[in-house]
Amino acid sequence: MKNSQIILSLLIFSFSFISCKKYLDAKPDKELVVPTTLQDAQALLDYYTRMNAWYPSIGGVSDDDFYLSDTYYNSISNIYQNNYTWYRESRNDNEWKDVYTIILYSNLALETVENINPNNTSVEDWKRVKGSALFFRAYALYHVAQYYTEPFDRNTAAQKPGVPIRITSLVTEKIERGTLAQTFEKIIEDLKSASALLPVNNLPVTRPSKVAAYGALARVYLTMEDYFNAGKYADSCLSIYNTLLNYNSINPAAAIPFSRFNSEVIFHSTVLVAGPLSTTNWRADSLLYASYSANDLRKSLFFRANGTSPAIYYGFKGSYEPSTGGNVFNGIATDEIYLIRAECYARQNNKDAALADLNTLLIKRWKTGTFIPYTASTSDDALVKILTERRKELVGRALRWFDLRRLNKDNRFAKTLVRVIGGQVYQLPSNDLRYTHYIPQIVIDFTGMQQNNR
Repeated sequence: MKNSQIILSLLIFSFSFISCKKYLDAKPDKELVVPTTLQDAQALLDYYTRMNAWYPSIGGVSDDDFYLSDTYYNSISNIYQNNYTWYRESRNDNEWKDVYTIILYSNLALETVENINPNNTSVEDWKRVKGSALFFRAYALYHVAQYYTEPFDRNTAAQKPGVPIRITSLVTEKIERGTLAQTFEKIIEDLKSASALLPVNNLPVTRPSKVAAYGALARVYLTMEDYFNAGKYADSCLSIYNTLLNYNSINPAAAIPFSRFNSEVIFHSTVLVAGPLSTTNWRADSLLYASYSANDLRKSLFFRANGTSPAIYYGFKGSYEPSTGGNVFNGIATDEIYLIRAECYARQNNKDAALADLNTLLIKRWKTGTFIPYTASTSDDALVKILTERRKELVGRALRWFDLRRLNKDNRFAKTLVRVIGGQVYQLPSNDLRYTHYIPQIVIDFTGMQQNNR
């Protein structure tokens, strides 16, 4: 079977969903070519525009790092407007469908691999493809959980509803939500299995690797506020790969400063293109922009002045996805992993190790010879500094929404978000039900599963 035939066939059925099952699964027509070899399964997983670039933009459009002009806001679709203002009745059905399509492709690849005897082929190739499919399935399920379940709380996760865990491509598979605990248990199970199967490096970085699986586990455990395991997997990741870019070597005058697949990128993925996230429309929150010191190179590398004086605003140009059109990087990179490990050290009362990680990162971000290493009187003081730098470092990566969901549970870091449009004020208090989105109503109607409160 030719790879082009596979991709064409999958493209046909993925865009031919005609019932509510389009939001949870799809089955290729029996007349279409179905993957049967390891090469077929790998080609399926290498479908970049589907497997790496279909992650939701909901969080990026909803977070507090930016604002939109009234004129631009009035020109965009109702979906973007609703997410931007946290409208209670907003619906994001396509994002649900898109991420479950990634899960479907992952399951098709897994089923293909399971039908092949590893002794009849390259065992290493068999393990690599299976590990990649498990990684993609877990990575996608994690994104579903971050938008369509309540924030994870270990005390209530066993009682709160999760999201459907799809482990086959069969349309007859029973569809249930299960619990939030079960959802995260499956994500972790798949990522741990992937880490045992994947090679250390699996280039290009659009393909999962052992390092990427460790990084993803660190991110997932951080979301769960399991700081021991988050730190453990961040350390495992950095023990293998810890390269940081020296921002002094990057041209701040460039319209797109960072290259795709630069040396910090461990796993490359992006959110769906969203106009509000483009460099010309996204306007940095003024307090966030002002928080960067003059010698902090991120100020000139991440932001571009737009407009004319006095109405100057700053668009975001610092994505590790070289685009100004709203398709931003949300993958795994070493800077995030350093920040995860630093936070976990601080939360485990190891402020010296925490600050060592933070300073290792920041010395690469400041103008040579100007950075004075951070100090802290207590672990809590170190934590505040780390979370402040986390926001500044990971701006524009669609991760801020995840952090808000997690940190809002701590009164020290809880925040009410505010938008002002045409003189009207919109607010999203911390821990509001609107941090969880509706499951598509067509799925609820067909399955009878519980809808989210919002």
